[in-house]
Order: sequence, then C-alpha cells, then structure tokens
Amino acid sequence: MPGDAGGLNDRLAAALAGRLALQMSVSGLPLVEEWMDMPLTRWLDSVPLPPEMPDGQGPPLVVSLGNDAQLLRWSAGGAPAGVVPKMVDYLRRTGALVGDFDTVDQIGQTLEPGVVGSWIEARPGAVTSGWFVADRNMDLARLRPLLGDEEWMDGLGGGPCLYAGRSVGPDPLTDLVVDLDGGGARLGAAGAVLARCGFAVDLLSLEERFGAHRIAFGARGRGGKVVSARLLVPRPGPGAAVDACAALGLELAPAVGVVERSIGAGEMVQLEVEWSAAGAAVVVEYVAGESRAPAN
Repeated sequence: MPGDAGGLNDRLAAALAGRLALQMSVSGLPLVEEWMDMPLTRWLDSVPLPPEMPDGQGPPLVVSLGNDAQLLRWSAGGAPAGVVPKMVDYLRRTGALVGDFDTVDQIGQTLEPGVVGSWIEARPGAVTSGWFVADRNMDLARLRPLLGDEEWMDGLGGGPCLYAGRSVGPDPLTDLVVDLDGGGARLGAAGAVLARCGFAVDLLSLEERFGAHRIAFGARGRGGKVVSARLLVPRPGPGAAVDACAALGLELAPAVGVVERSIGAGEMVQLEVEWSAAGAAVVVEYVAGESRAPAN
C-alpha cells in the first residue's frame, strides 16, 4: 500500500501502543498470576500487525471480562490470508493436534468464512487457547460434520451459525453461536433453547432491558453434552453490564472498569449472559483502543 505509508505507520504505532496497554492492563487483576505473562504475550505476538494484513488494518483486539474479574479472554480475527500463517504457528506451540489443523482447513475450504482467528483465556490457575471462525452466513448443518457428530448441536435451532470455535489439546471444548429466530420474541425463543440445553432459566428479569435488542445464542459443549449456554447482545448501550448484573443478583467488580479504562475501550461491543453448573455470569467485551483509534 505505497500510497498509504503515512496512515499505515500511524496504524502500526497505534497497534503497538495498544498491545502495551493490553499487557499493562492485567497487572492489577489478581486472577493473572506471574506465570501467565508468557502465554499471554505469546498469543499477543501471534496477532498480525497492520503491515502483515492484506488491507493494512490490524485485527481488532477483543477483551472479554467476567463480572467477578475471574475470567479474562483475549481474541482477535481477520482475513484468513493475513491471520492464518502466524495463527498456525501459535496453535502448534500451544499443543494443537493434527486434527485441529485439519478441522480448520476443512471449514475454510467448505464454508469460506470471512474471519479466522484465535483466543486465549485465563481463569484461576489455568490458561487455555483455541481457534475460531466467524461469518454472517455459515450453515450449521454443513458445519456440524466438520466439527464432529455432537448431538447437542441439534438443539440450538435458530438461524445461521455466526461463530464456531474450539479449544486445542485433549478434551477440547466446542463453542457455537447462532442467530436467534423469533423477531421481537427472541428472549422467548432463547428460553426454549436454554431448556433444550438443560438450563431452566426465567428470562423475565432481562426482558425490560434487553427484550428489544438483537440477540444471538451461544452454547459450549464437550463430550456430547452442553456445559454452558449464553445470550449475546451486541452493542447493548451504556449501563448494560450493571443492569444485567442487577437483574441476576450479581456484582460487577471494580477491576472490570479499571481494565476498560486502561485499554482505551470505547462502547461495549457485546454483553454475554451465561449459565453453567456454577450458576449465572455476565461477560463484557470491549475492543482495545477503540476510543482512540486513528483515522483510516
């Protein structure tokens, strides 16, 4: 992109500054132990910088935080041509098996998703990594045999699959997100899918705050069973995390706001409400540096 050298340099400088801010932002999280610094840095180094991407734009760095600050997830994805080479090397170093690469390759050839990426997640005492693909129009019926014959996928219903991911290594966790049918009754449709996944959840407490929003449905499964299910609300607006926590009887840890400010986040890009055997949780997602991104 010879005619855009100045803009590319600005984006490169912003990307490097954003990565430094991202690394510094976790220093105040009790969740992040010293030994986790290396895997987090290794993942960050695997994300292409602007000059390494076909369009000269670095993949957005998405930061996800649990309401109790006991979950931290970094993820990034973009055009396969720019992302895949470094992602493959990263996944290989984190213990990915041959089958992981075969699955990503088959999905790429069959469905040609617009976005391919990776993620790293820290919870108390543990760090896991994985890959994902995303698009607005992936057919779940075609995706299922590529991911394996998991019966729990049949219960998701809804519209097209928007996201599919998997952790690497033994006993992997598969993650799917589907668009919900139902128009204005999406929360009702979500309740029905939650019940099929084994979670008897009353969504009335969320109806007033999120009933009018577009909502997607996500489920994570392992060994043929759903282990957690969630609602995903894009761009939920100011105060959404506080409202969701209040509706569910949860608290939003002050550390979440500290990280949000330190990474230069703008508007929350997505809110997730998740149910598992441990109960309900709220997860907020931001794009690092969004509030101070340079002009293209």
